[in-house]
Amino acid sequence: MTTNKHLALIDDDSDILQLLSQYMSQQGYEVSAFSDGESFLAADISQFSLAILDLSLPGIDGLSVCRQLRQSSDLPVIMLTAASDDLDRILGLELGADDYMGKPFNPRELLARVKALLRRVETRASAANTEIQLSINGQMRTAMVNDQLLALTGAEFDLLTLLAQQQGQVVSKDDISKALHGRSNSPFERAIDTSVSRLRAKLAEYYPDPIQNVRGKGYVLVIPCQ
Repeated sequence: MTTNKHLALIDDDSDILQLLSQYMSQQGYEVSAFSDGESFLAADISQFSLAILDLSLPGIDGLSVCRQLRQSSDLPVIMLTAASDDLDRILGLELGADDYMGKPFNPRELLARVKALLRRVETRASAANTEIQLSINGQMRTAMVNDQLLALTGAEFDLLTLLAQQQGQVVSKDDISKALHGRSNSPFERAIDTSVSRLRAKLAEYYPDPIQNVRGKGYVLVIPCQ
């Protein structure tokens, strides 16, 4: 079975490139492999449907590749990282990566994530041509996009409610921390960023870029809500 999807694989590990190229080709994808970020950025990005990007690359690293890519393209990105620290993963998501996987990984799980992300992209494209409305029921503690119930944790619901109360306006990390945790946000604490990233991923299935990061100021909910 073949698809019309073209994957870009960017990793300096030749064994991983060979393994993934062979495996994804067997699953019907067209595959282009790159051993560094520079050669990938020099290619025609518009030909690709999705990029699988390693964080640790020679020369320009994966975070920098993602940053440069987002200046001109919304190509879906799954970031591969061997780092155990959540900071690199959070930075990757903030810079525009759509998903991440830690090394070592199971190729079958990566395939599942590729398929899921491509479905989300197709949903976003459909949403761009469809009127989207977010509704929140504070009494029932439920949130819906049109007629679809969002599967939110209690913390994610509280965060969404807070952002929706100031929809279209920037809410600072400090205000979020005070409202949700009863204390100011530490400059080195990443809990707020993690919570926003998880909520953004769930909303992004229905609306492109639903929560925008205003660097140095906070977050703003842009999905239409009532």
